[in-house]
Amino acid sequence: MNPSSKIPKTLVIGLGQIGYNNCEYMTRHGLNVDGYDISDEAVQHALNTGVIKNEATSFKGYDYYIICVSTHNPQNMSFPSLEGFFDVIRRLADEGNEGSLVAIESTITKGTSRKANNILNHRLHVAHVPHRFYSEDKDLHGIKQTRVLGGCGTCCATEALYFYLDLLNIPIHVVEDIELAELSKIIENTYRMIQIAFAEELKMFCDIQALDFTQLRKAINSKWNVEILEARSGINGHCLPKDSQMYLRLTEQTIPFSIAYSAKAVDGQYKRHIRYNKEKANLIEQAIEA
Repeated sequence: MNPSSKIPKTLVIGLGQIGYNNCEYMTRHGLNVDGYDISDEAVQHALNTGVIKNEATSFKGYDYYIICVSTHNPQNMSFPSLEGFFDVIRRLADEGNEGSLVAIESTITKGTSRKANNILNHRLHVAHVPHRFYSEDKDLHGIKQTRVLGGCGTCCATEALYFYLDLLNIPIHVVEDIELAELSKIIENTYRMIQIAFAEELKMFCDIQALDFTQLRKAINSKWNVEILEARSGINGHCLPKDSQMYLRLTEQTIPFSIAYSAKAVDGQYKRHIRYNKEKANLIEQAIEA
């Protein structure tokens, strides 16, 4: 994209939380943004709130394609599925504007970007810029935060760097191999899951030993380089379970056992633990009332 040309046309594909907030940010930065989603409700919401200009009925004629589609299995949201993602890639192969950028923000596994590039026959530039977004603190951890960027080739990375850094003013950490960008997202979420699972394990240990977990946690966290997390209601949602499953599928090919398996098992045990304690407390309360 020539910096001196007209305002670029951008199509955000997938208008869930990540896609919608991308549209909001890009529109605020003066881009001409259209949207596409298989959900009519998602499209209408984006239109009603003014974060997109039009609903795209065709993928033709855009300078930038930002893929934000879900990579969850519709039958089990805790497991990955790339079927919808590749449906988009095949449509871009037919309709995508030659020479434009395809920026993949959806969470994908190692090797997916190059498969997409092969389908597109490198008619379009392909880069992976995995999303980072924390809805509870959009000001500090919203769309504008440091992002990892990798391209299928130097030309792809250059196009993506211009779009995110120059046009959108988003800080970028560039990696040489696009596979590293793919891995960065699934591993950072797997690591987060392991951290949560250890806090859950420690909480169960304290409960069984009649120890105050909160006081123990504060004591341990008084060391400058240690931060044990809170133990809450278990690992809920679907991103951490789904992304860690992508990582586990990769480790199965290289190492016989992964700590991520233990983290999943601990989380399941912890959920049973808090459910048991809640039921026990309810029975005690009922007995007292009787």
